[in-house]
Amino acid sequence: MKIGLIGAGAIAQKAYLPALTTSSHIALNAIVDSNSQILNHLSNKYHSGYIGDSVTQSFDYVDAVIVAVPNYLHFSISKTCLEAGKHVLCEKPLAISSLECEELIHLAREHSLKLAVAHTRRFYKAAQNIKQIIAKEELGKIISFDFEEGTVFSWPTVSGFFFDKKKAGGGVLIDIGVHVFDLLLWWLPYEVKHIDYQDDNLGGVEAFAIAKIEFSNDLKGNIKLSRLSELKNRYRLQLEKGIIDWDPLRPEKLYIRSLSGGSRKVMKFKQESSVNALLSNFIYSIENNSTPLASAEDGWRAIQLIEKCYRSRKLLPLECLQSKEESP
Repeated sequence: MKIGLIGAGAIAQKAYLPALTTSSHIALNAIVDSNSQILNHLSNKYHSGYIGDSVTQSFDYVDAVIVAVPNYLHFSISKTCLEAGKHVLCEKPLAISSLECEELIHLAREHSLKLAVAHTRRFYKAAQNIKQIIAKEELGKIISFDFEEGTVFSWPTVSGFFFDKKKAGGGVLIDIGVHVFDLLLWWLPYEVKHIDYQDDNLGGVEAFAIAKIEFSNDLKGNIKLSRLSELKNRYRLQLEKGIIDWDPLRPEKLYIRSLSGGSRKVMKFKQESSVNALLSNFIYSIENNSTPLASAEDGWRAIQLIEKCYRSRKLLPLECLQSKEESP
């Protein structure tokens, strides 16, 4: 499968290029970026059919593309690629509005193309086990959830778009929150009934956010996100017969505590790169005409939930901007 990488910034260099160049099923046949210094550097390391700044010129060399550009370009570049008949794997979020997501989904269907989104956490073995435990009710029905994730922002961004609302679409909610919401909607087969959302945005992008979510079956839970400080970094799910704890930043372990005997079990997983697994699944979906594990429809649902949060937004009280660090 001949793949083109559109966007060669931090996520491309840290995640996609290593995965693309170590896969026996993929040929990296094009690298596209507007930064000439980055292109000069990469041209010395990688030998592709095309290395340059033209998306359309790269089409002669590829069957499918990975779109790894700043958020506000996801829609326009993915649209151009789909219209040219190329399968697309887009970095998260799929787009910065649900209307843009819908248009991309329609285009992919119209042209019989695969459109996937990089919700990489679906490919963690622990996350897949959590889904199985909930679906099979191995610990009974889920009663509540409490998710916290936060670190001091340190991503080596090349363009700096994360702090521009028009380019990013938002702050911590659309950055980290899109992963959290995607997992929540994947794990729980219920409709969202109500959201109470607060953040610290005073005119730029939010760095701290709290969402209280109620589902159609009256299941309730809390989500807390931060770019300002270390939070507990723990996803806790309370079920009838036990408690599941998972740290998404240390995804190889899953903690399960039984409520009957109080015993605590640690499940350990040999985790391959989630990006490698994402790429393998994307290629498999093309070759076998199957639905990607992280489909465009999944990306659309996560953005819909984020939009609901932003529409109901209230200003977060300053005393909420604290949390004690705690390990599972």
